[in-house]
Amino acid sequence: MVIITDTREQLPYWSERKATLLVGDYTTKKLLNKFHIERKSLADLYGTLTSGNNRFKYELFRAAYFHIHIEVYVEGTLTNFINKRFPKGSERKFTTEGLNRLVSTFEKKYHLKFHWCGNRVKAQNLVRMRLLAEEGKK
Repeated sequence: MVIITDTREQLPYWSERKATLLVGDYTTKKLLNKFHIERKSLADLYGTLTSGNNRFKYELFRAAYFHIHIEVYVEGTLTNFINKRFPKGSERKFTTEGLNRLVSTFEKKYHLKFHWCGNRVKAQNLVRMRLLAEEGKK
C-alpha cells in the first residue's frame, strides 16, 4: 500500500509520496479521490470547528461534490477536546456543552465520522489500518 500525503500537511505521518489532494491529508494510490482521511490535533480541531468552520465546511462540500468519502482522525479524546485539555485550551471561549454540540452537529449535518484516537502515535496506526481496510473493500 502506497500512502499519499497532502503537500500542505504540516505534521505528516509519512512523507514518501506527496501530492496535492482535493480534500483531506491522507489517501492511497488505490483510494485517490474515493476515500481520504483528515488528521487533526485537538487544538487544530478546535480552530477548525469554531473560527475556521467555513473553510472546513467548504472542504466537506468539495468532498461531497467529487464523491470523496472523508473521515477525521483526531490525535486525542473527545473528553479532552470538550474539556479543552490541549495547549492554550483554557484561553478558548467555547464551553464544554458548546464543543460537544459542535462535534455532534458536524457528525449529523455533514455525515462526518470523527475517530478519537487518544494520541498521535495511535492516530497514525489507526489511519494506516483504516486505509488498508478501505483498500480491501475496493
